Amino acid sequence: MTPLQLMLASIASQTGNVIDHTQAIWSSLSDFGRTTVGPILSVLVILLIALVVLRLVRNLIRSMIRKLVERNEKPSRELTLKINTLSSVVESGVRALVLVIAGMMILSNIGINIAPLLASAGVVGIAIGLGAQSLIKDVIGGFLILFEDQYGVGDVIAVNGFSGVVEHLSLRRTGLRGTDGSFTIIPNGDVRAVQNLTKDWSRAVIDVDISHDDDIDQAVGVLTEMLDGIQDDPELGSAILAPAEILGVQAMGPYQVTLRVMIKTLPMEQWRVQRVLLRRIKQVFYASGATIPYPRSETVVRALDEQSARSPLFAGVHDNPSSNDE
Repeated sequence: MTPLQLMLASIASQTGNVIDHTQAIWSSLSDFGRTTVGPILSVLVILLIALVVLRLVRNLIRSMIRKLVERNEKPSRELTLKINTLSSVVESGVRALVLVIAGMMILSNIGINIAPLLASAGVVGIAIGLGAQSLIKDVIGGFLILFEDQYGVGDVIAVNGFSGVVEHLSLRRTGLRGTDGSFTIIPNGDVRAVQNLTKDWSRAVIDVDISHDDDIDQAVGVLTEMLDGIQDDPELGSAILAPAEILGVQAMGPYQVTLRVMIKTLPMEQWRVQRVLLRRIKQVFYASGATIPYPRSETVVRALDEQSARSPLFAGVHDNPSSNDE
């Protein structure tokens, strides 16, 4: 072979080696990209989407909170606390859901079989659900109480045989302060029927007892005159929402006739209005000469004469000796 042919053969051989090396490198890079870079990029995309979803949900919840607060010119501390509690619960739930879904997708992209994990998570979830039924029940009950605004801190309620002012309200329990100072804790899952005595407005119910000897129409007239214009009263006017209603005779007892008066008031003001009006009613009734009913009895003494002795009422008394003599 000529030198030229040898040189061309050498160049061709070296070129083939370079091409082979280039193909090997490209194949290695392709395998690396397919096995490493691809999953990493997928993980990054999943994380980015999860962060965007969380940010959108957070902004949406905060926007809803802002609208709820703006509905009240001066939102109370209790309302703000209640709204913040609800928002944190919803946000935490959505965050947990998004993170779990994103985690499963990441594990699937890096080649881990998530089927056993899902099965294990199902078994663990069942076990936790069975062991924490009461806790889950309390949390769901508390969320519904807050979401439906059944009652809040500062309300006076009666539930499960207990009554008092709500001093503590969380997702798990409700704390009541009774009139005697006792503090009762009720799990929210045990709350069935709630009587809210201070929801939106209240009513003072006043029962006035008069004697059977007093004139009912006169007593009603005295009450009407006293309660006329009660909304403009300097002491009680700010707490009264509507004119007083005199229902008339509510009940009759052995010693008294009961008249009922009802007045619509602001929440928590019904007891103060009731106490003040009872004092005033006592004063005007005393000035009008009405008597306070009290237990009394009458003893009737009758002399037995011959005619009454022959009455059937005493027939058995006289028949018994004769029957014994026989």
